[in-house]
Amino acid sequence: MGLSSSTTKTSTKPVYSPQLEGAANNVSSAYNAAAPGIAQSASAIGGMVPGLLDKYTNGDPTVNAAASYDRDVLSGKYLHGSPELDAIVGQTNDHTRNGLEASLGTRGLTGGSAFGDIISRALAQNESGLRYTDYNNQMGRMDAAAANAPGQAAASYLPLTAAISAAQAQQAPVQAAAGQASAVGGLLGQYTNTTQKSSPSLGSLIASLAASAAQAYAGGAFGGGGG
Repeated sequence: MGLSSSTTKTSTKPVYSPQLEGAANNVSSAYNAAAPGIAQSASAIGGMVPGLLDKYTNGDPTVNAAASYDRDVLSGKYLHGSPELDAIVGQTNDHTRNGLEASLGTRGLTGGSAFGDIISRALAQNESGLRYTDYNNQMGRMDAAAANAPGQAAASYLPLTAAISAAQAQQAPVQAAAGQASAVGGLLGQYTNTTQKSSPSLGSLIASLAASAAQAYAGGAFGGGGG
């Protein structure tokens, strides 16, 4: 049983081994040089996460102020007119009255019911025009406030988005290490040749020698008879 055994040797050697090992060393060197900076940057960015989450929870002061103002506008808080509107109406009424009185006086129309009616209509027209303009202005502000609402809602989530991005950036050192390992493994795991060498068993060798001896004997015997 022992004489029938044979051995087979298998060897695997990278093709272009020097070039591949050199490339793998270059990848490792590049990673080793960049790793400290990657780790430092990741740590600095990661340190921003608590502040960003706090800003998301409490809101950005500017965004909060804009949202508060727009809520006031949309609620109609300023729809009753500017606090200076009455003063402006009074001033323009005085100017209108004085102008009409001077104009009518030159025509001899001062006094009487017609004079009073003309003055009254002019003052009413002046006041209603000012108040209508103020109302339209405020409605325009309400329209703008409504249009701003989606942008303000989106702005309130910006700190959370930034916090998520910062948390992901903390994984940069791990991702860089994984990339380096994958690159090196990919280089060294490719382009290989496999060779096999088999050694005959002792039994096979004896049988081969015996067959050779038999052939030599047979050849000699037949050859001698023929002589």
